[in-house]
Amino acid sequence: MISKTEGRLSSCHAWRFGECLLTVQLCEEQCVEDEEDVEFYLLFAGSTQRHVSSTLKVSHVTLQAVCPAHDRSETVRVTLCQARPGGSVDPVAEECFQFVQDLALDMAQFLVNAAGKTEGALLLDECQIPLKECERLDDTLALALRHLPLPAGWSMLVRNKNHTRLEQHEDTLLHFAAKRGLRKVALFLLQQPGGKEALRLPNKQGRTPARVAQKRGHTQLQKLLTE
Repeated sequence: MISKTEGRLSSCHAWRFGECLLTVQLCEEQCVEDEEDVEFYLLFAGSTQRHVSSTLKVSHVTLQAVCPAHDRSETVRVTLCQARPGGSVDPVAEECFQFVQDLALDMAQFLVNAAGKTEGALLLDECQIPLKECERLDDTLALALRHLPLPAGWSMLVRNKNHTRLEQHEDTLLHFAAKRGLRKVALFLLQQPGGKEALRLPNKQGRTPARVAQKRGHTQLQKLLTE
């Protein structure tokens, strides 16, 4: 039986960007006498991608593995395999597993599409996120952004496909992160095209992202944006 030990989803689901911890509970028939010499792997078989995850043996009947990221929302087949000394690899168990679209991934896609667009910045300003949710959002949104393919030529300072540059006095994605204390998101953005230059751009209130973070009391983020 394969179950998911972290996150909000059931035992047969995981977010598309993965990186949650999966627990595999072995039945007595699946346990072997010389267990120290046997290694277990999880094989995820989807329509366009396959993944192999190694497992950590927690106890005689319990394994743990990190769920891989997947390229689409779909149901895949997960096979538990055991590798014996000498090269023998045998399937032990199979079951269905579903990769699903998470709100953080939807939000990451929106942020990527909103970069350099005035209407996008206005919508971002209307995002009222409770402070207690910002820490969790920082983790999940940064993770989703890292797994989201960026369009060719994408930059935080490009307004459209014609590469019209963002004008001064407009909010950037760094301003969005600074307002909400999203340090991990800001760190990701700084590593992207236009990230360093966006540090110097003031918004309509004349504030750079670092100044916004300071005004909101996000001290650690302010330090990151001024280094």
